[in-house]
Amino acid sequence: MDDVNELLPVPEAAKRAGVARSTMFLAARSGKIKSVKLGRSRFVYASDIERWKREDYRPDMAIRYPAKPEGEEGGG
Repeated sequence: MDDVNELLPVPEAAKRAGVARSTMFLAARSGKIKSVKLGRSRFVYASDIERWKREDYRPDMAIRYPAKPEGEEGGG
């Protein structure tokens, strides 16, 4: 088994990669980045972040979900 000290929770991995948590979660869940699920949480291997950003990450995918203009709140 790989070194568990290298495992990062998805939010921390996203922060290190400079991407949204949802982006990192989808990459981990789809197998684009090396990760493991322990209980209900998913953890990403820190050593795979740079490879993922170089080979698989597509910043243009964020265009599908444009940021809301400032001051606009979600509602229902």
